[in-house]
Formats: sequence, structure tokens, C-alpha cells
Amino acid sequence: MKFLERPVNWLLAISLAALVVLSNWAVFQRYVLSQPLHFAEEMSVFLFIWIVMLGAIAAEKDDRHLTISVLTDAFPAKLGKVLDLILSLLSIVVLLYAAKIGLDLALASQTRVTQILRIPYFWIYIAFPIGCAGICIFTAHRLIGVLRSLTGDKANG
Repeated sequence: MKFLERPVNWLLAISLAALVVLSNWAVFQRYVLSQPLHFAEEMSVFLFIWIVMLGAIAAEKDDRHLTISVLTDAFPAKLGKVLDLILSLLSIVVLLYAAKIGLDLALASQTRVTQILRIPYFWIYIAFPIGCAGICIFTAHRLIGVLRSLTGDKANG
């Protein structure tokens, strides 16, 4: 999965750095030079949306999403893994459905553009289905690991 991890991490780092630089520059322009950057708020929202979705992918990649493990920990190890498997499958179904709805919205908004930068809303809305798909990929990858541990396949795990 390294071929997906690196681009996600790089895009996340670049987007976060751009947001920090843009926000600081906007504050400097507004309060020191008294000349506000009119596009800064719009661009900050655009970057923030992408940072959230890329961050969600990165969190799933590292299995760092918030979980309530009380239920899975209450059962014996093997049964807990089966429950984890079921919850992962359910997550994939929900994520695929959410990605479909997000893609429909992104495609429907292709002709609308933002007020200042004139960026098509498609590029803002497409972050959601891409995020859902990325989370789905890494959830499926983790699911394969759980399946291997249940079947005792140590050679490929």
C-alpha cells in the first residue's frame, strides 16, 4: 500500500503547509498592511476540506480512527476479530454508499464556481468521495489482515 500512502502523506503535508502560510499571510496583509487578501477565506476553506479528507485517509491507513473497543475486548480474541471483521465490512458498505452520494453531488455541481477564485465546486465536493474511497481501500487492506489472522495465514500477513 506504499504506492497510496506516499501521495496521501505528501498531499496532506503540502495542503497543511499551504493553509498555514496562506492564513498567516492573510493576517499580515489585513492587520499590518491594511489590505485584506480577498481570496484567502475561500482558499482556506478549500484547503481545509481537502486536509480533513486526506487526514481521514491517513488516520485509517495507520488504524488511528477513534474506536470504542469495549465491545470487541469483551469477547474472546477470535470472536473479537470476527466482530471487527463484521464492523469493517459494515464500514466499507457505508463508505461506498457515502462516496456514491458525494460523487453524484460533485458531478451535479460541475457548472457552479466559487465567487472569488472561480474554482468549480466539483473540486471542492470531490474531496468527500475521494476521502471515502481512500478510507475504504485502507479498511479493506486492514480487513484482509484480520481475515489472515483468523485463518492462521502467517506467510502473507
